[in-house]
Amino acid sequence: MKKINYPLLRLLICILFMGCVNDRRESKEIYNQKANEIIIQTLKDNNCNCLLEIPKESLIELMTLENPRYDIRSSVMKQLKTRNSSNLDSLVNVSKGFSLNLTALKKNNIKIITQESLLSIKKDSGNEILKTCPNGIIYFSKPIFNKTYQKAVLDYGSVFTCIKTLPLPVYEFKNKKWNLVE
Repeated sequence: MKKINYPLLRLLICILFMGCVNDRRESKEIYNQKANEIIIQTLKDNNCNCLLEIPKESLIELMTLENPRYDIRSSVMKQLKTRNSSNLDSLVNVSKGFSLNLTALKKNNIKIITQESLLSIKKDSGNEILKTCPNGIIYFSKPIFNKTYQKAVLDYGSVFTCIKTLPLPVYEFKNKKWNLVE
């Protein structure tokens, strides 16, 4: 019988697990970069400088709460050409821990509007927000990207409207810009 070299085995196992952790960290960094790109570009394209704070829930969770009868999972899987539900789950899970790039927002003169300050409009003390955001306020859900980060499903719209387009629009990254595909 051959002897097992335990220190070498331990080293290989550590390297294997460290690689997995690095992959997750890298995909979160890529997600944050791409999500911030598409959000800032969409705000600019809509001539809007006010962004409602982005919810912690995923696009799938929010859409399911808003409209339980609409099969958002199947729609997104079809739009991103995802094979199965577990692949979709991995694409959605990478959005956990998303953080807005506050430096880029500031550089582009984009202001974040909190849910609390938005509620102040109902109490007639929201005139300041309306002056700050003359072109309106846009809300976003965290986008869902395909594995290569070249396509994204994006849910966004004006805060003061009830209109939602389904299926959600799909964007493709071409020529250093996010372009509407569907």
